[in-house]
Amino acid sequence: MIEGSAGSQPLVSVALATYNGGRYLREQLDSIYGQTCRNIEVVVCDDCSIDDTVSILEEYGDRFGLRYEVNECNLGFARNFEKVLTQCRGEFVALADQDDIWLPQKLEMLLSGIKDVSLVYSDAFLVDEAGGELPGSLIGVSGVRPLSGRHFDYFVCNTCVTGCTCLFRRDLLSRALPIPSCETYHDWWLAVVASCERGVGFIDLRLVKYRQHGANETGANIKTGIITRIIAHLRGDTDSEKRKYYELLRARAKTYPLIRERLSLDVAQLQFLADIGSYAESLLEPRFRWRSFFLALRYRHVLFPAAGALEKCVFVFSKLINKIVCKVNA
Repeated sequence: MIEGSAGSQPLVSVALATYNGGRYLREQLDSIYGQTCRNIEVVVCDDCSIDDTVSILEEYGDRFGLRYEVNECNLGFARNFEKVLTQCRGEFVALADQDDIWLPQKLEMLLSGIKDVSLVYSDAFLVDEAGGELPGSLIGVSGVRPLSGRHFDYFVCNTCVTGCTCLFRRDLLSRALPIPSCETYHDWWLAVVASCERGVGFIDLRLVKYRQHGANETGANIKTGIITRIIAHLRGDTDSEKRKYYELLRARAKTYPLIRERLSLDVAQLQFLADIGSYAESLLEPRFRWRSFFLALRYRHVLFPAAGALEKCVFVFSKLINKIVCKVNA
């Protein structure tokens, strides 16, 4: 196969960020170069690996024309992806992690599914370190509801697009780059920007084997049972998983001013950002705030999208219940 060879298919740039990924890298590169979509270029930025990653990249450069660059200093996960995206030349761009395995038809199916939207994403298999299949799927266990369209509010509040499952038009990068310095999840940012452009599409197929192991930069957020989640939510803000989620929302609110500056938002979207920013700031406060309660009630469809009606009510009313309990025990 000649990388980037001419044909009826548009050129797809596969953007791969590596860091000490030698253990799984060959298997991933073989799955990329084994795609039924043949008109591809593979572009890699290595973030100062100290294992055999760079020698593997050199080998695949000689065999297939893979282009790679080794950073002068460590940039970190999101900044390394940002750098490699600037070097892509294809009409479409697909993000790749160093430790996954792509099904042969992945790029072909995403190309056929992108239609008129800016970004398309799929589901994925979950596999263990040896590549053995785990129960469920990435979407199924993550607790998010996959959505298509220009639903700006939903994509701001939920990370349902995982980078290794998506394909997007390269012109999206004119709005998306640079990635905000305070944001650590580049795929979340790309989905938010895409929702303000032509929109986002979901393909209900598992096109990647998403490997779970101890060295993952990111991993599947395993969804627990409804009773466990309800009990955890009612325990209050000392619950570690709940606090972690709250801290993520608060940290993400730092990007909202940049969203207002860089994206074309209507009045309703601007009001939504202001409301969600206020809600996020209140999450870790010990005292009860009525405004936060009403905001949670108003935006429950995007704050708790995968929850059933009962669970949504518990999530919304939890702080109110905690306040009542504290007064009774006082």
